[in-house]
Amino acid sequence: MQEKQQKWDVAIVGAGPAGLSCAITAAKLGLDVILLDDQNLAGGQIYRWVTGDNAHKNFLSPHDREEGAALVNSMLEGNIRYIANAVVWHGGYERLLATVDGKTMDIRTQYIVIATGAMERPVPFKGWTLPNVMTAGSADLLYKTAGMTPDAPVVIAGNGPLVPLVAGHLLELGVPLAGILETMPLTNLVRSMAHMPKALQDIPFLFKGVKMTAALLGKTKYFRGVSNISAHGDNKVERVQFSSFSGKHSIDCSTLLVHEGLIPRTHVSRMFQLEHVWDKTQRYWYPLVNQFGKSSNQRVYVVGDCTKVHGIGSSTCKGEMAALDITQKLGKVGAGKAKELIGETQKRLQKAVAPRDFVDSYFAPRKGLFDMDDSVTVCRCENVSAGDIRRAVQEGCQEVNDIKLRTRCGMGPCQGRMCGSALAEIAAKELGRDVPAVGALNIRTPVRPVSLENIMILEAEGNQ
Repeated sequence: MQEKQQKWDVAIVGAGPAGLSCAITAAKLGLDVILLDDQNLAGGQIYRWVTGDNAHKNFLSPHDREEGAALVNSMLEGNIRYIANAVVWHGGYERLLATVDGKTMDIRTQYIVIATGAMERPVPFKGWTLPNVMTAGSADLLYKTAGMTPDAPVVIAGNGPLVPLVAGHLLELGVPLAGILETMPLTNLVRSMAHMPKALQDIPFLFKGVKMTAALLGKTKYFRGVSNISAHGDNKVERVQFSSFSGKHSIDCSTLLVHEGLIPRTHVSRMFQLEHVWDKTQRYWYPLVNQFGKSSNQRVYVVGDCTKVHGIGSSTCKGEMAALDITQKLGKVGAGKAKELIGETQKRLQKAVAPRDFVDSYFAPRKGLFDMDDSVTVCRCENVSAGDIRRAVQEGCQEVNDIKLRTRCGMGPCQGRMCGSALAEIAAKELGRDVPAVGALNIRTPVRPVSLENIMILEAEGNQ
């Protein structure tokens, strides 16, 4: 049966840095807060399992471990209703529906804060469905949660902040690297220099990135200007073929880790039909919000990396900003005190976002990233290929939702999480347009798989 409960001041979806900081700040200022997360331990992706067993060993950075544990413990010690393993699958006016341990929760709230974070950009290529081909971030999460390392030797390919981070972690763990394949265009380095003066406001952040990259020098083969990556093998990946500035290459490996940057998770924000904006540099959609995270729906806020991907420091600040604005609207804090707290948070936020234009330009996706053979599977759920998408365009489809209806691309359980970006990029190129011209996939309830039993329980109780 669904759980009967009070109407909360604020319901927060996602217990990563942004959601945690929002919940902590709101609760401290007197709001009734409920925090829902689909993992069994709070922390999000970056702080995954930070309070779990063996976290002292599986978190390679003591500073990150201590910082993450402090944030999670502060939430657990606060006056916050925290619900783990909560799969939110519907949202409406002042309402969320979630499944917890097979039961439905019907949550009524005055304000909703979406803090679902970011995900690695899925990029299909020949062989990407082979076993032992996975994202770089997934390999890092496996070690944090289970102490597992990928089968060696490992090849890491792509262009994004997790390439040097994960490569460094694997080397620290003694996992042999067969090579790093950098797909970043050299033009990115030139373009990013225009943003360096602003980025220098946070020198420690820049130094951290330089240190990670320098630690890889001389430790493995490094290929630049990489394109045309393909994975090959019988029952799992056995070798990787690619082109680089120095020619064509083939490397034997047991695992291929791929990372082509981070994009916001927008399924929940699209479920609420919020206004979204296209980022031309990083090539992703993100919800349009004001300085407090308030969206086009006055009762819904979006904070953290599910807006623009700006990292941990800015995510915690954005969570606080949303909590302060909601608290002020509900009359729990006076205008003078609110102004003081907002001013302090804004200063930290400005410093945290200062390097982001530089980072976004430096790690901008390369041109032709989504160029692939017709035979490459784009939608794993429905087995739709790049050729199927192109044929749908040639037959008259002008928009991604038309292509979805024609091919079933994006109709599977993930609702386009893994194929939506590629679908839009392939269609746009076939039409000679940019992605905004072909639109984005419509997302409808339920945004996550849910049993008919859960839906029928709600229907039955609504008729009582």
